[in-house]
Amino acid sequence: MTLSPTQKKNVRSAITDFCVRAEANRLRWMYVEQRPFWGYGQPPEAPHIADCSAYVSLVFNWAMHRTGIYLPDPLGEHYSGIGNTDTEYNFLKSHPAPPGKYLVGDMAIFGTAWHTIHTAICQKAGGDNAVFSSNGHGSTIFNRDAPEPVTLAAAKAAQPLVGVFRNPALL
Repeated sequence: MTLSPTQKKNVRSAITDFCVRAEANRLRWMYVEQRPFWGYGQPPEAPHIADCSAYVSLVFNWAMHRTGIYLPDPLGEHYSGIGNTDTEYNFLKSHPAPPGKYLVGDMAIFGTAWHTIHTAICQKAGGDNAVFSSNGHGSTIFNRDAPEPVTLAAAKAAQPLVGVFRNPALL
């Protein structure tokens, strides 16, 4: 299903909304690597226990329910709560975002193609100045284990970037 420009705009607006609200409520978020993770359908102000890959899945699930538009789980696990950065990379690797033209909803994956370590989701479009949001310390660039914004340039300076990828629904 191809989304219209208006549908994509609405999805991206819901993604930004979730990220900004989660960051404003970072003290309600705890970083834990557990599977399955939970929290689907919970607002970003609610207490959450999640890692970085759970965060991107929660963001897309929120946007899907806020807009009524089906969005594939970026972890490739149908919102089951069991995916991680490896399943995310396997699901998204054939959908790279155009270099330097990152849009809200694009996902940066860090580490190596054979060992991913961290992910973050774009909440403000741009090039290396694009702002990404993530929950936690799969990375050394976040100084707290809670949702926090960071530019892609800062993230790339601190850890190897596998790539930035786009959810197939937003192509």
